[in-house]
Amino acid sequence: MNNKDAIIQKIIDDAGKVAEGNIREAEDTASQIIARARKDIDKFDSANAGKTDALYNEALSRSAVVSNLDCKKLMLNAKKDVINKVFDEALDALTADKKDYLALVESMISACCEDGDEVVICERDVKVITKKFIGDISKKAGKKLTLSQDFGDFGGGVLLIGKNYDKNLTLDLELDFVREKIESKIVDILFGGNK
Repeated sequence: MNNKDAIIQKIIDDAGKVAEGNIREAEDTASQIIARARKDIDKFDSANAGKTDALYNEALSRSAVVSNLDCKKLMLNAKKDVINKVFDEALDALTADKKDYLALVESMISACCEDGDEVVICERDVKVITKKFIGDISKKAGKKLTLSQDFGDFGGGVLLIGKNYDKNLTLDLELDFVREKIESKIVDILFGGNK
């Protein structure tokens, strides 16, 4: 080996020794860092073990409360839907027999009408409560009544639109009064008192 090759070999050997030393030093430093991290993790785990369980239990408890409330809301809405259906069917029953329904409407109008009132009906009654029907009531009552061209947003009965004030003779309003008085009894009958 010549001097040039010997120098190159010496540089390579020295570089290898330095590299080995650097690798050992890096491995020692990494081992120390990992050991400290493991100690920190163990300290954190032991310090927070109870907290983690408490947070987990609290989250479960909150979830149970929220689920229970959601369930109660769903049940309440279902019960309201059933009650609404009961009163919708009551409205249908009141209007089912056209003869009885017209007698009811006639008695309400006759009892409350004033001269010049305009009678507003709902759209579903357009073929039942006619201009002739209102004309006949007008003659019997001795008061001028007219049938409105506009329809009201209700399920049955009429509105009397007067010069000074209006009169709500709708079945919706009547059923609302009945509902206020008997809804709790209906709930007891249908759901055994569980409101």
